[in-house]
Amino acid sequence: MKISACVIAKNEAENLPRWLRSMRVFADEMIVVDTGSQDATAEIARAGGARVFHFDWINDFAAAKNFALDQAQGDWVVFTDADEYFTEESAPRVRPLIEEYSGRSKFDGFIVHLVNIDMDTGALLGTTAEVQRIFRRAPHIRFVGSIHEHVENLSGDAGREMAMAPGLTLYHTGYSPRIIKEKSRRDLALLLARRARGEKKKLDEYHLMDCYYTLEDYPEAAHYARLARDSSDRPVGSEDRPHAVLLQSLILMGAADEEITAAYETARDALPKKADFPLIYGTWAWEQGYFACARKAYQAGLHLHEEYYREGDYSGILAPSAYARLGEAAALAGDSEEAAACYERALRLSPRYAPALAALVRLLHRAGADDPTVIGTLRTLYDEEHDADFLASVLAGVFPRASLYYDRRASRHFSVRRRFLLAGDVNSAAASLVEDMERAAALAAAYGGDFAPESQGALALLLPDSCKEVSAAPEAARMLRRIGRLAGGTA
Repeated sequence: MKISACVIAKNEAENLPRWLRSMRVFADEMIVVDTGSQDATAEIARAGGARVFHFDWINDFAAAKNFALDQAQGDWVVFTDADEYFTEESAPRVRPLIEEYSGRSKFDGFIVHLVNIDMDTGALLGTTAEVQRIFRRAPHIRFVGSIHEHVENLSGDAGREMAMAPGLTLYHTGYSPRIIKEKSRRDLALLLARRARGEKKKLDEYHLMDCYYTLEDYPEAAHYARLARDSSDRPVGSEDRPHAVLLQSLILMGAADEEITAAYETARDALPKKADFPLIYGTWAWEQGYFACARKAYQAGLHLHEEYYREGDYSGILAPSAYARLGEAAALAGDSEEAAACYERALRLSPRYAPALAALVRLLHRAGADDPTVIGTLRTLYDEEHDADFLASVLAGVFPRASLYYDRRASRHFSVRRRFLLAGDVNSAAASLVEDMERAAALAAAYGGDFAPESQGALALLLPDSCKEVSAAPEAARMLRRIGRLAGGTA
């Protein structure tokens, strides 16, 4: 059995090396179709072992991808975008999975879980999709759609099937903040131009919804989200997206409470296992001051998150703040034990979530905990060496000696004066401040002549008297000696 990895690319020199590394794990051949690159895309592809073909761009993604399919020689095709790659755990599983299913005559391919990540930080962006990326190389399987192209079964045989690929995850960097708006403007222009010619296609509403939402035109995003939600044509595995875009667009555009609540209830009824909706709604309710409503939605959302979460779900971003807010509610109700448990759950999900740690630390302080007790608690949540910088900064305002404990283990340290203050040595901190102020004043006095006349006048008003006049006072004499050394070029 032979596997062909295919991609179309234009100016993908940044992404292509990673794509080649990912595909090389399982592919027998790699095919790169260049649609007009002006960078080193073709050279990188050849150097990485790919067969390179050229396709004159005609504003039709499906045409370019079908051209790539025509060059493939494998029995199966893995066709991703250049900004997609399998996780390190997933790539070795691709071939065994295909081999397991290839003998089923009616089986055409796999739908893969795709997770959007930030190309610069690697952080999860909170959006996912289920995408068709692995399929047989067969005449009846072709790409359709000049923009937002997708795979279709053209055989007319409804008995042919595709299934979710167990254990496979694709990372996608194409929705990264620094590039997504430019892509959405491009896609929106192409969509609107085609529709102006009278060429309307299924899934147009879905893609228009996404473009307008990315470009922050929330009324238009909500309009197309409703159309996409109520349409029978939806991308496989992305049934939740129109509900999420509608709910968030209504919130961001300041729609009426009743309209937001109705959209939420429709989403919950349609997808009762999706944690995103109650967590989004709970966040809105909390920020509106509807605390009882928010608490109920948060509890429902967190229960679903714990039971059904998949990597990349938006609930993974919202869950830490939901736990922290439930902790705040418990603390206000006088249930310190429940509050601490909520804060700890938030930190286990997102250890660097500073508001939750600060709230937990304040709770411990009100309960009378001492520094060793705090350090002991944090050892159950953190790696002392790896997280020392973060812990030192958050603890400084409440448990100063515990903060110094972590500062000694940190890679970056507090200033000497800050350490004096944390240790309670106010006199040494004040002496350090006076020394810094005298040093700055001496520098200004020594080099004031280099400034413009109007600046010299302003500077003279700011300088202490000890910098400007002869006096028998020891501090004035010391300052004048320092100014003289600086002016003469000595320390």
